[in-house]
Amino acid sequence: MLANLRRDIDRLGSEGRPPSLGQALSAALFDNGFQAVVFYRLARWFKVRRIPVFGPAIARFSQMVTGVEISPSAEIGPGLRISHGVGLVVGGYAVVGEDCLLLHGATLGSPSAARVREMPRLGDRVFVGAHAAVIGAITLGDDVKVGAGAVVTRDLPVGTHVRAPEAVAIE
Repeated sequence: MLANLRRDIDRLGSEGRPPSLGQALSAALFDNGFQAVVFYRLARWFKVRRIPVFGPAIARFSQMVTGVEISPSAEIGPGLRISHGVGLVVGGYAVVGEDCLLLHGATLGSPSAARVREMPRLGDRVFVGAHAAVIGAITLGDDVKVGAGAVVTRDLPVGTHVRAPEAVAIE
């Protein structure tokens, strides 16, 4: 847990440098995305060790405090960064690689309640934009970028960039 959390903290820095103590403290106090990652790491620690109640309780508390819902059953690699996390959802069977960036309102989930185990697997350094949805038992390769508002329901190979269809003005 601590090694993953250390990588998460390193992502708070800029230009590949670790964050200053001030940046880390500020994130811990005021950045709901970073707070959600810390709560997830703690909830996951209890879940993996099969210590009942604490994992789900921490996840629920995190959701109430941060507006971010991350299941402690999800498998998330080190270096996760959540920016403006309110409304973000990561389902319990999702797998997220290293150094991924998720923006507010993004969803990693299943296509229906009857197919709840069918959740996405994201490679390393994947970006999921604001209000984008990655749905179903699909795989996004390393370095994939999913633009704001996009809905992805098929596998995407390494390095693919997708975006939502262009908005249409209604008069």
